[in-house]
Amino acid sequence: MDLCSILLQARPSHSTTIQSALKQLPGVELHATAPDGRMVVTVEGDDPQQFNRTVLRLGEIDGVIDASLVYHYHDGNDSDDQSGEPE
Repeated sequence: MDLCSILLQARPSHSTTIQSALKQLPGVELHATAPDGRMVVTVEGDDPQQFNRTVLRLGEIDGVIDASLVYHYHDGNDSDDQSGEPE
């Protein structure tokens, strides 16, 4: 499982459109918004490839100026890790 926190800097005039787009992305939750366009979101997922696509997609949303990773957690229990060795 992966979990990350991301600070979005967006054009304030696009806030409503961006919030709608965020609702369409799997594992994304909007936690806070500011009048100047800043938004705090988290992304959570069990599929590493889908998780990565979702995180990258945040910066591609129309009106988003910047997407900055603030925190990333990875539990290390990947289903494809067959070694049995702890990370």
